[in-house]
Amino acid sequence: MLSKPLIQRVRDFAELAKLAAYENRLILLLVSQQECPYCHLIKEEIIRPMILGGDFRDDILIRELFIDAGEKIRDFKGVEREAADFAHGYGVFVTPTLLFLGADGTELEKKMTGINTVEMYWHYLSQSIQDAISKLPEKAS
Repeated sequence: MLSKPLIQRVRDFAELAKLAAYENRLILLLVSQQECPYCHLIKEEIIRPMILGGDFRDDILIRELFIDAGEKIRDFKGVEREAADFAHGYGVFVTPTLLFLGADGTELEKKMTGINTVEMYWHYLSQSIQDAISKLPEKAS
């Protein structure tokens, strides 16, 4: 039985940027593909429990970007483009990849590509989220 997706799919980064800026939140972007077993693993074993547990609830906006053929999005400047081309601009060529973005689309922390061990992944993800949050304009110390 497939569980209901908890991660919102993003198609308009210009709108997402407005929300992230208004709420001063980090954008945690999962770059994914429909038929990617490791993407499903990250969603079910890492991100789903994080959402259900309320971890970082007030600090991050979690979104998913599919880069399958034909997927189109509006980028941070409002320009329509291929989702894969948008991801390539961040050096993303492999799924799953997690990006830690500011409201202007700037990468605030080094991306996480792939998944080795689920047991350690949460630790690394949590640390990256905390480091990226500390770089947000009003949250920087």
